[in-house]
Amino acid sequence: MGRSFLAGVVAAGALVAVVGLVDTHAVPDAAPDRSPHGRARHEPRGLTTRTVVVSRVVDGDTVEIASGAHVRIIGIDTPERGACGYEEATAALRRMVEGREVELVDPASVQDRDAYDRLLRFVDVAGRDTGFAQVRAGWATARYDSRDGYDAHPREERYRAADPQHASPCGP
Repeated sequence: MGRSFLAGVVAAGALVAVVGLVDTHAVPDAAPDRSPHGRARHEPRGLTTRTVVVSRVVDGDTVEIASGAHVRIIGIDTPERGACGYEEATAALRRMVEGREVELVDPASVQDRDAYDRLLRFVDVAGRDTGFAQVRAGWATARYDSRDGYDAHPREERYRAADPQHASPCGP
């Protein structure tokens, strides 16, 4: 074997050793992205962000992503089918996210799924918090947070502050 070949093998071995020292578990909640839900990015403060495409808006606070999973937006509640505001809330969310690439933000402080097996996430599109937008527009109320007996979430104070300022077009 030639000297340059041996030097290349030693350099490659050193690179593998250095790369092996980088541990994805050093970042809170970090794990390799093996899911079909999109690519992951790990944010500070225990927030994990995953980029996905919204294939369909189910209603004003729930979307279906390209993998087929349903995602319930954390911290808000919109009218149910048949109730005043349902069509408007659903249409508003559809305009924001349907067919678009969004960021699913998973705070470590909130359980992963709800009783209906939907992923619980914030949904941001182009830096815009869709849950907050729904509350500000009056199509959603700030709910399902620490004041309602659920897990605290990092956006609840902002949502709660906006809620009384933006009355629902359907009345109290």
